[in-house]
Amino acid sequence: MQGIVFINGDYYHAADAKISVFDRGFLFGDAVYEVIPVYQGRPFFMERHLKRLKESLVKARIMNPQVDWPVILHELIERNGGGDLQVYLQVTRGNQGVRKHDIPHELKPTVVAFTIHTPYASFEVKKQGLRANIVEDIRWQRCDIKTTSLLANILLNDEAVAAGANTAILSRDGFLTEGSASNVFLVNNQGIIYTPPLSGFCLPGVTRQLTVELIKALSWSLREENVPTEALFTAKEVWITSTTKEICPVTYINDVMIADGRVGKYWQRINDEYQQLISNHYD
Repeated sequence: MQGIVFINGDYYHAADAKISVFDRGFLFGDAVYEVIPVYQGRPFFMERHLKRLKESLVKARIMNPQVDWPVILHELIERNGGGDLQVYLQVTRGNQGVRKHDIPHELKPTVVAFTIHTPYASFEVKKQGLRANIVEDIRWQRCDIKTTSLLANILLNDEAVAAGANTAILSRDGFLTEGSASNVFLVNNQGIIYTPPLSGFCLPGVTRQLTVELIKALSWSLREENVPTEALFTAKEVWITSTTKEICPVTYINDVMIADGRVGKYWQRINDEYQQLISNHYD
């Protein structure tokens, strides 16, 4: 977090940005969020992220705050120096004034936004590939809601990192769901691309959807269907997608080399297409 933070209509220096200890987001993780990528000071597919935020609010039954998100985003970007960054948006159910599980009626949401300055990886960094470990998906059944209640994700990712990986790929009952903070794609030996279908076990990632659209535009074969976890080990290529990682190749899983351990031609092409999209599309 850097510089200036937005809270409930006002802008604060980060050191002065505070919310109540009785806020339900703090007490229960009763909140939803978005992370919007920004390149050269310009939001990338902002409207899709804001649409998903609205959908998460509806699913979580949190009141949609009456704020002008685009104005807030652009103000935060400007006040925090622009460039390449991400804007984090969070809406909690609000400050109830007491710790109580019951959802109160007509509680005013708490709105928080700030910038994150995580560098986007270069091609040279990406082509080194990531190491992932498969861990059993212990999360709840509404992973389609982008909620701040991420303890399970954190523990699963930590399990993978503790074993020497960069990230976790999640498996439930023998099938892929997603990454601990990403969606997953694989390319089989016939050049068919697979990704798990959207469900309660999978976040509808904006980068995932952009990747799907690019694959279709290239007339590549794509199947959104249940993928056996073991299919990872016979794949030609494995990728993960997210706002901060964009489209990133995975070259080792559970210390097993994927194909020849080098990034593949499909990833190189889809990464080129995605970088072109970044250059040409801004909200």
